[in-house]
Amino acid sequence: MEQLRKLELLDEHGRPVDERTLGVLEKLQGKFRRHFRRIQDESVITTIFEKAAAMMARRERASGPLERPYGYAWRALQSIAISNLRGTSIELRRRQAQTHDGRDIVRRLEAMDGTPQQIERDILMKELMAQMTPDEVFVFAHKMAGHTSAAIAAKLGCAPSTVDVTIWRIRQKLRAFVKQGG
Repeated sequence: MEQLRKLELLDEHGRPVDERTLGVLEKLQGKFRRHFRRIQDESVITTIFEKAAAMMARRERASGPLERPYGYAWRALQSIAISNLRGTSIELRRRQAQTHDGRDIVRRLEAMDGTPQQIERDILMKELMAQMTPDEVFVFAHKMAGHTSAAIAAKLGCAPSTVDVTIWRIRQKLRAFVKQGG
């Protein structure tokens, strides 16, 4: 079992955090480290735990002792840690120069649809499918969608072996298509 170091936390006034809050946070330390493995810096972890302790103290001052201190502390730790992980990218974007013209942003975007390779593949697929029978197109489309031969056969009302033979024929057509240069 991993050895957790004893937390030494200070409140917002620089005084040690009360023992009850410290005990709750120490028990959550292992869970925190398992869930947020990307946060390795001990000073960052200490800061996160101090912020959670401050949130707990403010809440207790406002509405009395916490009914579920472990639940409150865990939610506070999660919120602070997630903000910490997101913080650097958000801060970096805020510091970058903002343009008033959206064309600069559009120029930097990568196409997700309609890339040259995708357009070429789509054209080749249409040419290949033009050489197939309607049943082969049906089988091909369902096989590309991840359906099993048995599921396709049930939809067609035939045996799974018939679907397998159809797939074999489609592969033969594909090989011939590729050999002739598409």
